[in-house]
Amino acid sequence: MALSIGARPLPRPLRVLGGRLLGALLIIGIGVLIGVQYMAPDKRVLAVMAAVIIAGIAWRLDTLTGLGLLILAIPYPRGTVFGSTNFAFILLLVLIWSLRVTQRLAPRPRGTPVDFAIAGFVAANIVSFYNVVDARTLGLALQNTILFAACLVVFYMIVSNVRTNADLARLHVFQAISIATICLLAVFELNHPGGSFIPGWIEFRNTVGTEFNTRNVRVGGPFFDFELLSEFTALSSLLLTFMILRTRSTYRRVALGLVLLLDIFVLFAAVTRGGIIALTVALAYLLYRVRRRVRIVPLTMIGASVAALAWIMNFYVSHFTRSGNVAARFGETHFIGLVPDDRLLAWKDGWNRFLEHPLIGHGPYYSIRTGTHVWYWPHNGYLYVANLFGLFGLTFYLVLLVLLLRLSSRGGDDLRDPSYSRAFLPIASAQIVLFVVDQVKIDYLRNPIYPFEVWIMCAMLVSAYQIAFPTRAGEPARVPAAA
Repeated sequence: MALSIGARPLPRPLRVLGGRLLGALLIIGIGVLIGVQYMAPDKRVLAVMAAVIIAGIAWRLDTLTGLGLLILAIPYPRGTVFGSTNFAFILLLVLIWSLRVTQRLAPRPRGTPVDFAIAGFVAANIVSFYNVVDARTLGLALQNTILFAACLVVFYMIVSNVRTNADLARLHVFQAISIATICLLAVFELNHPGGSFIPGWIEFRNTVGTEFNTRNVRVGGPFFDFELLSEFTALSSLLLTFMILRTRSTYRRVALGLVLLLDIFVLFAAVTRGGIIALTVALAYLLYRVRRRVRIVPLTMIGASVAALAWIMNFYVSHFTRSGNVAARFGETHFIGLVPDDRLLAWKDGWNRFLEHPLIGHGPYYSIRTGTHVWYWPHNGYLYVANLFGLFGLTFYLVLLVLLLRLSSRGGDDLRDPSYSRAFLPIASAQIVLFVVDQVKIDYLRNPIYPFEVWIMCAMLVSAYQIAFPTRAGEPARVPAAA
């Protein structure tokens, strides 16, 4: 007779009961933890909870959903001993993606039509280290280089995994949710200037305002920079408008419309002229792109509605909130030749500093002090790149922008094209125009969070192009299904 070794398995009813009991205890424990953190939030506990939840979801779901969660998490990094939580999440996604690629469960990385310009920009970054002169600057330059590398990883992960129109539309939904959270946080800042949303994590100590932050408050949101937030909301308004035009669901259209109104409200609450000017130029460019499909009467009605909405929004923001009047700031603008008076010294200093190392730049960190001389911040994206990477880096940076504009210009002029990606390309082109214009007065590389948003925008553009024109992107054309 055979001898059975080991304990007998529990009967099925007991196993089911045990599983349910364990699940109930787990839910109760999580509820108690959430309740305690709601009453007395601890930044370390909240960071760990968020990391565990995001890691678990990223592991269980597909790579595209993981990228969507990354888009939601990027504006809210938490500093740790090993770096930002954004870096940790990106490394986690890279690891998961690599495992799935080896098991043929996910697409392999693929090239893009802008690889040459990106490679040149990377080379300029590396070569510029030659002029880094001290240990402190070297450490800060390495931090900026790691940030740049992380942005490139996000760019290529999106381009490699967004393969269909449905994928692109799906990530756009995540972007819309992210826009809503960013704008809601900016509204919180407007009502609590100088306060904190989560102590030790999201704090608004550098909120700009007058009269003890009771007037002329300029919100920066999670970027803590009102100029960058203004550019972000201007770019986001184009995407949200496109999504409203494309959706067929009434509920989704209402939800997106509310997010768009919130986005425009924050655009005016940032009280920044450059973002509004750049958005106006981008809308004019978009109107030129779709001019063949424009009818005079609807265009006149839409133009009047937009002008009325802008006036109402500025009136409400300036009279019923702590923010200022952006229209009044337009009246205060003065030019010295073609240069705004508040940029004259900054651009002059940026140019003079660039001439010290015009070919390869000073390195990936902009030091405002050289010996006893204190430099003005350049407040110009192109001067900033020229100072960091010289003419070598600036050339490849401009080539990258031109290539992105050329790729997006091939999308046609129909925002209601049956192909979602082809219809999105004119919007992506307008976003690049807006970015190019607005970078004349600000520099996106001065912030550790915002560069991710810029490279995500570029990745969406390249993904849309490669979906819309697969043969031009180096992939075989898809054979249509037989009737």
